[in-house]
Amino acid sequence: MPITDNKNYPFSFSMIDITKIDPSPYQHRKYFDENSLRELGASILRDGLIEPVIVQPQKKGRFQLIAGERRLRAIKDHTNMTMIQAKIADVDDLQARRISAAENLLREDLSAIESIEATIEIIDVEMGKEPEYLTVGKTPLERVHKLLSKLDSIRRSKERGSVVSELEKDLSNKYVGQVESIFKNLPKPLKWQSFLMHDLILLTDIPSIVQTASVKHGLNKAQTKALARLEQVSAKVFHDVTKKDSIPFKDQNNNLSPKLKLKEFSAREIQTFAEDLEKTNKKNDQKKDTLQQEFSTEIKAALMTRLGIPHVRIAQRLNIHRETISKYAPKNDEFFNKIHQDFKSGSCIPDIAQKYVVPQPLVWSVILQEKTDQERFKDLNWGLRTWDNWYFNDVDHRFGDDWPGRIPAQLVAHTLFYFTKENDLVFDPMAGGGVVADTCLAFNRRCWSFDLLDRIKTRPEIEPFLWDPENLAWPVPAGKKPDLIFFDPPYFKKMAEHYMKGSISDFSKAKYLKFFKDLFSLMREHSKPSTRIAFLNADFRDFQSIPAFDEDPENAILLLEYAKLLENCGWKITHLIDCPLSTERFTGNMVSKMQGKRTLGIIRRTLIIGKPNILHKNDAMQD
Repeated sequence: MPITDNKNYPFSFSMIDITKIDPSPYQHRKYFDENSLRELGASILRDGLIEPVIVQPQKKGRFQLIAGERRLRAIKDHTNMTMIQAKIADVDDLQARRISAAENLLREDLSAIESIEATIEIIDVEMGKEPEYLTVGKTPLERVHKLLSKLDSIRRSKERGSVVSELEKDLSNKYVGQVESIFKNLPKPLKWQSFLMHDLILLTDIPSIVQTASVKHGLNKAQTKALARLEQVSAKVFHDVTKKDSIPFKDQNNNLSPKLKLKEFSAREIQTFAEDLEKTNKKNDQKKDTLQQEFSTEIKAALMTRLGIPHVRIAQRLNIHRETISKYAPKNDEFFNKIHQDFKSGSCIPDIAQKYVVPQPLVWSVILQEKTDQERFKDLNWGLRTWDNWYFNDVDHRFGDDWPGRIPAQLVAHTLFYFTKENDLVFDPMAGGGVVADTCLAFNRRCWSFDLLDRIKTRPEIEPFLWDPENLAWPVPAGKKPDLIFFDPPYFKKMAEHYMKGSISDFSKAKYLKFFKDLFSLMREHSKPSTRIAFLNADFRDFQSIPAFDEDPENAILLLEYAKLLENCGWKITHLIDCPLSTERFTGNMVSKMQGKRTLGIIRRTLIIGKPNILHKNDAMQD
């Protein structure tokens, strides 16, 4: 007679033949350690099967495994047992999937990735009762990701006082309660907003090779993120570390520490190892740069041509004849074919770049040329966000130089995806480390870049130009109007000592805002009706060691002021996109001191998107 246990499904116990048990279609575990299975098999032979596997009856006397694959594998591979006790659950496929996910989530040895996948399974099963929900994506991850992202976007819009459509209100009212209930009743309760921001990114933003290693070595979330940083710094060292299951960590006396398993290293230790490796790589690269001096003229011309810079400007910049550039074209085509062949043969991007002495973004440009934007995101291992919160744990070190205030290439790529199309012209007035130009290369956008510092040897595409606040001028011919102006200026007073002399970061507040007022007006004057401006900045408040209540607003510049300036200068704001700064810069000691003084720090950073306001007076926007 079937009974019902605390999971509220009918079941019975029976001895069954292990050859009649089929694998579970709901098993997400990717790695089974053979030594561990051998030990488990020995334990089962010695003590018996303490916890029966759970199965679902099928046709012709067969059973389908619901939970217990590791136990079943250990029995099949490392014992001579043919019959085992099983809990036979009289459930449908939906209930079986729910039981499998819940049982997985309760396992003590579950890795972070497996835990997130099991949580997704439970959410997807519960939400799958709603037909409308099933239409938002093809996979459980895609459906859960899109639903939570949309709900979070609506929530933040309400908090900001932004207009929320009736459709969005209905969506929120319909699903928020259900989602909160599901998360509250998980085997390990969670807040859905935290799951979206801190857990799902391990599946959407971290390469699958890192996810697989994380599962194999049983890493937690923080360790997995740190391991992803290591993979980004050096694919070769990542491969060695994950293969050997250890890090060659040195103590303060430069002696190798006793060998520990990878999961025994803290996230901070893995992160430190990656950062030290990156510093070493940079030093080595600097030595190589000193030896090779600069890219060849042919490579410089190829790079600038792919960015859509006119031959007349290339000729002036490289001090060569325009006909010379045309003569390079056949050689470049042959060179690009070699890059394609090397890539198809299995060479990785850094090795190709080193082999031909070219910048990595140029190699990416060639490899991704025939791809769609969405395929480019996938090939670059970047998750594509469909909501207005673009948070990234770190910059992508493949794009842009090490530079004060360096921004993630992922942020630039999202801006290109939503507000431009292929071959559009992007204008970068303060290019800094060249992240925008590098990302435009990968996404087949033209890009004209300008900056104070002239780096003709390694950054020929960034033309030297001074935005003189006393005599602002436009650096390109009046007829060349951009499709997008990506404006990421030095922030007020932040890292001013790291910028070269003359940077606007060290202006007084009045001069800083006056500069933006004049430049916003100049940008609009040289824009088309369809041009978009993407202005990235953050609040400035003089909060250091000051209680939030005692801050002087006269010493602050909030994003609201930039927004007002844009609108007063003829721009119509269309989107406000949150691009928060990382909280990792606030160490535990800093946080403790800030709490003691009631100091409120800043992580908010916003990308303001605008278009020319055709109703604004003094309209001068003829193509």
